[in-house]
Amino acid sequence: MKFTFDTNCLIDLDETRPSAKNIRDLIRAHRAGKCEVAFVAVSASERQPGDRYLETFAEFEARLRKLKIEDIPTILGMAYWDISYLEHAVLADETCDLEERIHGVLFPTTPFKYSDFTAANETSTGDIKTDRAWRNKWCDRQMIWAHISNTRDVFVTSDTNFDKIVGTTGFEIVRVMRPVEAAALLPR
Repeated sequence: MKFTFDTNCLIDLDETRPSAKNIRDLIRAHRAGKCEVAFVAVSASERQPGDRYLETFAEFEARLRKLKIEDIPTILGMAYWDISYLEHAVLADETCDLEERIHGVLFPTTPFKYSDFTAANETSTGDIKTDRAWRNKWCDRQMIWAHISNTRDVFVTSDTNFDKIVGTTGFEIVRVMRPVEAAALLPR
């Protein structure tokens, strides 16, 4: 079984939240060859501890080393100028509408394109690098895009907004679980 960790799982580990135990159980099972787990490289584009964005992907790798999880693979999201780490992203087919369909399910009231978002929101900074409201939604849709595009089984998160995609037309195979639920799937 292939599990995908969203950024909240990384935060759970960082802050030793209760679900960190379940995430560690999944990581131990991965290391024992009983399942596969992966983070999404897009987690490096999210706002980081200290309320900042990283300058380089190497800083993200250092965070993984500090947590002793640098051996856990990362799957790639789509390359976007100014917010992706291009060496840790894929160039996607522009005719593919998967990302926009994901956005429509998760964030139906938020414009998909950043230019439309800035036009519709007077609070927008106009800077894609620092506009938290849109950037966070971009990261979330990239998490699910990477999960689906890499044909993975269970998306692991504590963010209930991802539940919207479960059972939605076109996304019937997407499974979203909390860390405790995902850990319960491990062979005993």
